[in-house]
Amino acid sequence: MEPKWYTYFNYGSIAFVAVLLLVILTNAIPKEYYIPLLVVAIIIFILRIVFRIMVIKKIREKE
Repeated sequence: MEPKWYTYFNYGSIAFVAVLLLVILTNAIPKEYYIPLLVVAIIIFILRIVFRIMVIKKIREKE
């Protein structure tokens, strides 16, 4: 993954999780969807960590 695309993914995932939080806090969805949304948010943050490690390794290999 290119660093440019990683930046898009990074900020996009933060925005998406912020939207999920806003939806939960405004009670716009039924309470039975809270746990699935929490699982999605956790998966997104794990993907961010994995992609960050991949990008750092790729940058170090180029040096």
